[in-house]
Amino acid sequence: MKPATFITTSWDDGHPLDLRVAELLSKYGLRGTFYVPRIAEHETMSAAQIRELSLAFEIGAHTLHHAVLTEATEQKAWQEIAGSKSWVESNTGIRCLMFCPPKGKYRNRHLEMVRKAGYLGARNVELLSLDLPRKNAGIMLLPTTIQAYPHGSFAFAKNAVKRMALTNLLRLITHGRSIDWPELTRSLLYESLRCGGMLHLWGHSWELQETDQWRRLDEVLRCMSEFAIQAPSLTNGQICQRALLSSASTDEVARREEMDL
Repeated sequence: MKPATFITTSWDDGHPLDLRVAELLSKYGLRGTFYVPRIAEHETMSAAQIRELSLAFEIGAHTLHHAVLTEATEQKAWQEIAGSKSWVESNTGIRCLMFCPPKGKYRNRHLEMVRKAGYLGARNVELLSLDLPRKNAGIMLLPTTIQAYPHGSFAFAKNAVKRMALTNLLRLITHGRSIDWPELTRSLLYESLRCGGMLHLWGHSWELQETDQWRRLDEVLRCMSEFAIQAPSLTNGQICQRALLSSASTDEVARREEMDL
């Protein structure tokens, strides 16, 4: 039986250009999760724009003030994590399932806060992963595959070494003949279809603008849409929900096997 493969995308910082990303996702029938802070260093969407976006896409929390959790006090970190969930839900009227720490920086105690605040999962910035979400500190931890940004090979290697992710490092060696992010995305998409798992594209709309990546994003999303039958496109929250159900089913089977011994 062919292993299941899923596609997901996520976009950080809540810049008004997120609406342009949303247009491209809609154009190709793809889903996405937008992690939106109330305030950030760059311009952020208005409450009306966030509500409009929430009609078609998932809105995740990204702290209230785009706060770096590792630089915050315990009390401040909790206020940013829990407060951003309440803020998103009050703006959209929809339960907020997902949290993403700004700049991908967090510690285990912050994951505990994410669980306590009532989120289902958290998204990190582990690059080159094709893994489905993993349970950690009582929540689903969602890795990423490719950032829509022209990184050099050193950035990919540093990311893998920092996380001691040998598999990701091997993927860089195997698929990194070109570190052009659209080409690398295509190569890893084929790999995910062969081995199963999740291809997760993420980025910042303001960064797409600064580095002139819009045409390339269009090409990548078109490529991803061509595999929609083989690899359904889901939001970050939907993938975490599926992984949680699968984990619960596996635990139940193991429990029954133990009872039969």
